[in-house]
Amino acid sequence: MSSTELEVKLEIGTDAVRRLREKSALRKMTIGKPVQRELRSIYFDTPDHSLRSERASLRLRWDGRGWIQTLKYGTGLKNGLASPQEIEGPVDKPQLDLERIKDPKVGPWLKKLAAKATLAPVFETDINRDIHMLKCSDIGTAELAIDKGKVRSGKKSEGINEVEIELKSGLAHTLLTISEKLFEGECVSPSGASKAERGYALLGKRKPAPTASGAFALHRPELRADMSVEQAFKAIGGSAAEQILGNWRILHALDDSEVPHQFRIGLRRLRTSLRIFADVAADKDLKRLSKAARNLGRVVGHLRNADVLVQDIAEPAIAALGKDKCHEALLDFLAEARIGERQNVRALVAGKDWTRLKLNCMLFDQAVERALHRAPDRIATRKFQAVASEALENTWQEVRDRGRGFADHKISERHEMRKTLKTMRYATDYLMPIYPGADAKDFLRRLRGLQNVFGYLNDVAMADELSARIAADHPDRSDLNKSVRLICDWHAGRAKKQMRKADDRWRELRKSKKFWR
Repeated sequence: MSSTELEVKLEIGTDAVRRLREKSALRKMTIGKPVQRELRSIYFDTPDHSLRSERASLRLRWDGRGWIQTLKYGTGLKNGLASPQEIEGPVDKPQLDLERIKDPKVGPWLKKLAAKATLAPVFETDINRDIHMLKCSDIGTAELAIDKGKVRSGKKSEGINEVEIELKSGLAHTLLTISEKLFEGECVSPSGASKAERGYALLGKRKPAPTASGAFALHRPELRADMSVEQAFKAIGGSAAEQILGNWRILHALDDSEVPHQFRIGLRRLRTSLRIFADVAADKDLKRLSKAARNLGRVVGHLRNADVLVQDIAEPAIAALGKDKCHEALLDFLAEARIGERQNVRALVAGKDWTRLKLNCMLFDQAVERALHRAPDRIATRKFQAVASEALENTWQEVRDRGRGFADHKISERHEMRKTLKTMRYATDYLMPIYPGADAKDFLRRLRGLQNVFGYLNDVAMADELSARIAADHPDRSDLNKSVRLICDWHAGRAKKQMRKADDRWRELRKSKKFWR
């Protein structure tokens, strides 16, 4: 019969592997003596790769003691996490024996497929594997496999350097806790492909790469009022985690300004999800996650600000003011600054300081399970809609408090209100599906309108800061100073009109029906 694997796969450098072997955390968790094995695996498929089309893989593996036949289906990696169904058993020789697959559904399906086309070797892997059995406190056990080798097909080959942690017993969040203990402070990334997928890539069967634009926008989760707190938290926070990881992967490769923008939105949405489920997020590890998301958001924000100064401040003003050589000089100055900021941010986000955050995004479901495992039972049994309404009310009260004396706000106060409005918007955007009627949509429309005004006012304030910085750092560059002053003056006139709009929209928002009450 089949069983379900749960494992996390990570790509890791050779220096990190060397440090891993020396870590006290590994020694403390290891049960028994580590084992070294040389594994040779032969993967089979039909000429048209029918197994792969069905998200399945079939292999024979020599593990130094005998041949093992393994069928996996429901295969594929999602953010480094795999949970395929597996049917495994010994065979007498390096030859498929489909009669050994006794599953009443899978066995006949595979035999029917094999009857239509011959199952033949398509590629092989040769792996040197170090195996450690690990025990994590009293929550579970797992197998750590450190793999180094290659996948080959004909004359083509590709190196493999990765680690796998497979749950053997206990609670699923064992994988997250072990990963944190072993890899915090190291540069690791979720594996983008299994060994089978690497083999198919050698055959020219790799899945298509992301489109040129590349940016990963939010995938809105499907929510129901009757969901448990755990289900809703996983759905909301998990969607933000996917947005973060998707843009994290491509930030180094694409210059598209939408990538850092969506990256930062994902980080803010993750923090919003932690705020919605504040009782669960009181857990020490989720508090740490929220702080890390805030700090990484600030790092990515530097690149986003450089993009805004070009696209939303300089270019619209120059288009309205007309061409001038002084504007060309400023655009060159801003473009050079943006390139420098992009290089700096790419280097920072690739660093080891964010590994724990990355692991928690990869294994967000397990982060929630761990927090609930520690929390009082009353938290998990609360009604989701009650939790949602409480979160919306608390956030609205903060918005209302920040809005007092709105007309006389200083720039810093306006900035804080803008951030609170964003939190309110993300929470509303997430939660409105569980509230019937048109009131939620009307509230979101008014909220979005006010937030957009505040976003523009914040951008204008940032332009004023740029003007002051250029004047201080480049007093002899009359072309730069003239251009930035003209641009700031143009935006200042628009900002006055926007402030009048903001006053009206704030009154409209306060009067709107609070759909969660």
